[in-house]
Amino acid sequence: MAEFLDSFDVERDALLAALTEVEHVWERFQERRALAVDDVDATDSLIEHELALARRDLEATQFNVGIFGLIKRGKSTLLNGLIGREVSAMHVTPETAVPVYVSYGQEPEATVHFADGGAQHVDVDEVAAFTSQKANANNHRGVTYVDQRVPVGFLRNGTRLIDTPVFDDAEADEVYTERTLQELDVVDAGVVLFLSPPTVGATELSFLEEVVARDLKKTFLVCNMYPQHFHDPQVRAQVLDYVGGRIVDASRNAGRGGEVRVYPVCALEAWEARRDGDIAAWKRSGADRLLRDLEGYLSDSAGRQTLQDAADRIVRITEMARSEVKVRQQLLEDPQRLEELRARLDTNIAGLEHRFDDAVAQAMSEVTPLQRRIRSLVRQPFTAGRQEIDHLETLEEVEQFASRFRRQVEVAAELASRHFSEGFAHVIRRLQTQLQERFHAVMTDLAPNLPQVHLSANTLLVTPDQLQALMAAQRRARQASRTGALVGGLSGGGVAFAAGAALLGPIGLVAGALVGWKLADVVGVQRSLDTARRTLHHRLDEVAASLIRDVDDQVAAAVETVRHAVQRRRRAFAQDLYQQFEVVQGLEQRPEWVDAYRRDAVRFIEAFEACEHRARGAMPSVHA
Repeated sequence: MAEFLDSFDVERDALLAALTEVEHVWERFQERRALAVDDVDATDSLIEHELALARRDLEATQFNVGIFGLIKRGKSTLLNGLIGREVSAMHVTPETAVPVYVSYGQEPEATVHFADGGAQHVDVDEVAAFTSQKANANNHRGVTYVDQRVPVGFLRNGTRLIDTPVFDDAEADEVYTERTLQELDVVDAGVVLFLSPPTVGATELSFLEEVVARDLKKTFLVCNMYPQHFHDPQVRAQVLDYVGGRIVDASRNAGRGGEVRVYPVCALEAWEARRDGDIAAWKRSGADRLLRDLEGYLSDSAGRQTLQDAADRIVRITEMARSEVKVRQQLLEDPQRLEELRARLDTNIAGLEHRFDDAVAQAMSEVTPLQRRIRSLVRQPFTAGRQEIDHLETLEEVEQFASRFRRQVEVAAELASRHFSEGFAHVIRRLQTQLQERFHAVMTDLAPNLPQVHLSANTLLVTPDQLQALMAAQRRARQASRTGALVGGLSGGGVAFAAGAALLGPIGLVAGALVGWKLADVVGVQRSLDTARRTLHHRLDEVAASLIRDVDDQVAAAVETVRHAVQRRRRAFAQDLYQQFEVVQGLEQRPEWVDAYRRDAVRFIEAFEACEHRARGAMPSVHA
């Protein structure tokens, strides 16, 4: 992925340079005040907050590539081949029990994250003790995920590979499929691996058909083959014709257009070639083509969209900055009207406070029914599980129930998390629109025909304090030779809002880890079926109560974050405008400066227009 990363780096650096120029121009504009207001604290400026958000998001760009597959299909072997070193266990038995996130670090290191919120740094050689089914059966250690860092070049800019858990019993097929489809929705690209020959069974074909019916644009279908079959042209062609035909049919039946491509790969040879440094064997393995096409997709789609969004955000910030300059320009045109305009602003700001309070109260009232729905989703598997427990007839069935129930809870909690994320985002978007409209109305009352006010999508989910804490954490991470990309993400069992737990955290992972942890010893320490049943009932009640508390706490935190952010945004907006009045009022003692400040306003408008032009020019391939 070196070419993609080099190109992405160049364009991202150009956008960061354009953003830096906006920051410098805004800083100079803020400094151009009269002596009477030199001590004004502008650190909570609305525009400064938008600038900080844009920089945070651009610097923390991350691309998640998930690797999915049923039992013993070679997922970990392929991941190790793509990376060029062993980071996931590879054995005949199913090994990956929890998600393994592989990102960049200057030195190999790993961090294990637990359901109780704790984390443990371990040697890379110890990772298998926490991730494998053999060493961590049914996830009895309560691991949510493992973050492993390796000094691999193509991961250095935030590209992260995710080795997803596999399931080792036939009854988990439906659960596995649902969870995979959920995660395919949120990764930037998904590699779906299946193994053939000798054959692709009905279960796997059904799984592949559902994947194809979901969305093909970011899904890479990989047929892993044993070496003797991979190098037999006739066998390889027969397999690809058969599987490809079924997948094409499934795509058409689902109304999906576009090309269906299946990549033939020998994952074992890919790993051996990378391990031995055999370039010719690496290219023969088929993994080279897969990696290049992944690179092309990230460059042409995910990466391009990221840079486009960043350029658009910078442009919108320059428009907001120009609006503030034009407000000052309007005040300077007729300083005698300052008292009249100040009284009008006072009235508008007071009205803004009441309108915002009403808007927030109405928006947050919609969260209560949403919270009830997600609590119900979390409880569903526990209700069904309690009924199922009473029909268990052997200790072996108890053990099977514990394994199966963990995955059912993971999927239910993941669904609840997704449901809340989508519902809450809808509430926030409507609230954000109201704020933008009211901000714009107040601005245009002072200076007509201003550009529309645009707030960042997550401006109501991140307070300045959270943003500063997050950026400080990123600086510490870089100093510790870890990737600058955020560890939190949308993949691997739950929605995690990277900017400070504004949305539900990874409750899917936490739920599964809690169940595995709490139920792991039920059979081992119980000799009586009745006692095992009673213990199961008790443990399910404990886990359900813990999850509901976690959901309620996180919802309350999300609501409080929004309330606090709205208050801060309103105060910052008023502060920015009042500052313009203070600048002009300060000139009453220095009337000879008025003309100079008028000329300054023209130059600052031109400077912000130049910043906007530079941001657009930093992405010539997008704006061409």
